Amino acid sequence: MKTEQISQEKNIIVVKAVFEAADVDKAIEKTYKNLSQKANIKGFRKGHVPKKTIELYFGKKGVYAETMENLLPDAIDKVIEEYELKLIAEPGVEPGEMEDGKPFEVTLTFEVSPEVTFPEIESIEAERTIHTVADELVEENIARILDVHSEIVPTYEDREITKNDYVSVKYTSNVVDADGTVNEVEKDQKTEINLGQENMRPEIVDGLVGKKPGDSVVVDFPVEDNNENKDLAGKAMRYDIEILGIMAKKTPELTDETVVSITQSKHKTVDEFRGEVRNQLIASADRQSEDTLKDSAVKKITDASEVEVPESLVARQKEAIRAEQEDRIKRESGMSFEDFFAESGMEKEKYEAELAEAAQRVVKRALVLEAIAEANNIEWTPEELETEIKRIAIASRIDVNKFHDYVYGNRDRLFEIAEKIRNRKTVDFIITKVKVKEVEEKKEETPAEA
Repeated sequence: MKTEQISQEKNIIVVKAVFEAADVDKAIEKTYKNLSQKANIKGFRKGHVPKKTIELYFGKKGVYAETMENLLPDAIDKVIEEYELKLIAEPGVEPGEMEDGKPFEVTLTFEVSPEVTFPEIESIEAERTIHTVADELVEENIARILDVHSEIVPTYEDREITKNDYVSVKYTSNVVDADGTVNEVEKDQKTEINLGQENMRPEIVDGLVGKKPGDSVVVDFPVEDNNENKDLAGKAMRYDIEILGIMAKKTPELTDETVVSITQSKHKTVDEFRGEVRNQLIASADRQSEDTLKDSAVKKITDASEVEVPESLVARQKEAIRAEQEDRIKRESGMSFEDFFAESGMEKEKYEAELAEAAQRVVKRALVLEAIAEANNIEWTPEELETEIKRIAIASRIDVNKFHDYVYGNRDRLFEIAEKIRNRKTVDFIITKVKVKEVEEKKEETPAEA
């Protein structure tokens, strides 16, 4: 097979491959043998079907098509290797006419990774934001930890309920069909309700506020048409609620005894506990500082790099981002993308423009990191891949062996994880080379300062 590059425009390379007549005839003959072995034709044993019968059964064009399918995969691989092409899409194939005793031509169109020109990494000055841990932050986190260990206890108050109260109730829930039929779902269930909770149904809040312990109320509200439970969608819920009492959140005081309890004896005193909280916040602040350095370094190198980003990659990235956002919106709100646009008031044209810009940034960043990795021989290792698969499985609470088989069962999944490892190593390499400028964290201004 002879090859010739006939054109190159931007990152599109066109190569013509020519198979000599002898090689074509040899491939056609092999196709006849294969078809003879596979064909189940009455009156002939497999492997003994004459050529004329095969041509009659499959047609001459069918024989040629089968021959092309056998020839082209290896030919494409050889062209990719010969021209050292790095593809970003499946190649386009335009075969010519195939005939016995004649050469066969095929035109191959390859979309390859574009050339990237990046600056000397050592010339880049990146910023590391220094995140400090103030005493106030330590106390805020301690307060949050204590709040998690709060208890909801009865107050035995005989007063009207407010919208910020906790209440203990007993309820029976019912589904009300469109024709008014009432079907009981749960009976005499006890629970505590935080009326100040953000996602609390306003109908329940309105029904309970102003009532007293011992009162009973009936609360009705419609179920949205897009509710995930299709059996309830478009119907109504009715809650028969008996108010048992007003509750209060009791947050434990910070004492040595409390510390022993909530840390399961890991720490014995308040000072030990406060020190541990501070150390964890310092470690978190250090990670944040390192992340700001990585973000700054990669952004500055990407901005200073020159590359003509292929539209095909941008289009694929746009669809990936869009699909992820659609899935998240559906999961979190139950709304379709169209409903989300209608509810949020977001302009679709503005969204599409922002989506294209985001996809452009993501693709350029990936191309620059890949170019830096290649220039510095940065690669992932099988050991790193195994470690990463195990880490993801444990973090996701999935059986390690099952997740391992799942990843190795799909080339794209395996490649995605491997590329993440390589990118991570590339970013780690970059921050060892750039100039680092440390900057103080910008504190939010108070109204008085503003």
